Amino acid sequence: MSADERRLAVIDMGSNTFRLVVFRYRPGGSFQLVDEIRDVVRLSGGAGPEGLSAEAIERASHTTRLYAAFCRAAGVDDVAAVATSAVRDAANAADALDALSAGGALQVRTLSAEEEAWYGYLGAVNSSTLGDGHVLDLGGGSVQISQVVGRKLGRTLSRPLGAVRMTERFLPRQRPSRADLKALRKHVARELDDVPWLERSGGRMVGIGGTIRTLAAMHQRRVRYALDEIHGYLLGRDGLEELVDAMAELPARDRGRLPGLKQDRADITLAGAVVIATALEHLGVEGIEICAQGLREGIFYERFLAPAEPPLIGDVRRQSVLNLVDIYRCERTHAERVTELALAVYDELARLGIQPLEHPERELLWAAGMLHDAGVMVDYNDHHRHGYYLVLNAGLPGFRHRELALVALLVRSHRKALASPSPLESVLDRDDPDRLTRLAACLRVAEQLERGRAGGIREVRMEAPDGTVRLAVRAEGDPSVALWSAALEAPAFERAFARRLELAVDEG
Repeated sequence: MSADERRLAVIDMGSNTFRLVVFRYRPGGSFQLVDEIRDVVRLSGGAGPEGLSAEAIERASHTTRLYAAFCRAAGVDDVAAVATSAVRDAANAADALDALSAGGALQVRTLSAEEEAWYGYLGAVNSSTLGDGHVLDLGGGSVQISQVVGRKLGRTLSRPLGAVRMTERFLPRQRPSRADLKALRKHVARELDDVPWLERSGGRMVGIGGTIRTLAAMHQRRVRYALDEIHGYLLGRDGLEELVDAMAELPARDRGRLPGLKQDRADITLAGAVVIATALEHLGVEGIEICAQGLREGIFYERFLAPAEPPLIGDVRRQSVLNLVDIYRCERTHAERVTELALAVYDELARLGIQPLEHPERELLWAAGMLHDAGVMVDYNDHHRHGYYLVLNAGLPGFRHRELALVALLVRSHRKALASPSPLESVLDRDDPDRLTRLAACLRVAEQLERGRAGGIREVRMEAPDGTVRLAVRAEGDPSVALWSAALEAPAFERAFARRLELAVDEG
């Protein structure tokens, strides 16, 4: 770890699962999740009027002592430990907090419902383009729904509708009846009926929490989705109801056989799915966008973005790309020069009417240009292939899955053979193969113009006489290597634009 790097461990003592995550970051620079430990504690399991059960507290104490020992062994001295609704609502909260402190090694903060919603909102808004809509966070003990207006947090609510609580109250049997499921839906609807700002509000809904991530993984397996990426996945109400039906047909002990459903969540995910489906119906929302970040990331962002208030990333899409540029140790100056040239080629072709000017695809070209050498971190040989894998699997928060696929394919196509879009065609639009070919041609020409990494090409200008595109460059120094290299991309250029490519020096 370099001298300016810091590490923060966040311990989230949820009603169902305890998680310890470690973030490595540089203030004002990049950040990365570098470790995670997960343990299903079921802290709220068996809770009653007298509070949390002694057995649950004992399980939790064992886990937190292990987490504290991990932080000591790993040398992580910045630890944020928080408890949520299970402790917040417990009659014996003081006893529980004493047990959770791991003998005083952890300073545990019990979050209020408003704080829990705040941190969930920060995690969601800083990893998506959500400007107006809602954030739904379903945990083991409660559900939070937060209104977002102009990227700012609006009204919030918290209700004791968590997956563990609803399972124990309404679906305790191995195989629940239709009446059991109907009773749960009615209960959730009643809990939400007294919130006028929610009813039929519509708009965009982002979902966070372990249950919604599990449901997304299940649905992806069910439809054989092309990407192994949860963040940004859109789960429709119809798909959610299909999962409810599939789980309800099986006894709880057998649901773990359903693809994507972990055995330790098999008994509570059905109730969670019913709560989410009922909430979506109440709001008049047709689907939910899965966010892989949440409360833990929100706590991190508060540290990382300090002293900004509120701690919001200004441009999530741009930050996502630049974060990977830093993590993958891309040569920033070279990446910026290649990207600048690729955009100049793109803009000139649009000026000549050879292709349309579309700002969304121009942004994809920018992202691919900045990340085109990400694979060099693995090995220079076949670094275009390595880069494709790294970008596709790291993800780009704020980008739709279709856009992520296109950026990864462009990275793959910046040298050697053009990538085939067929493995990802199910997430692409019909005209994306043509878009890929055009953008790849711009990126390939730009890469060769910067072949010597000297930054000698200062400007490009195009003319289009008689079925030919004449690309003239203004340069400092001798541009012969750059022109020779760029000429090697003439076949890719002709394939994309059905015009021959000629290169020259702009004598003007």
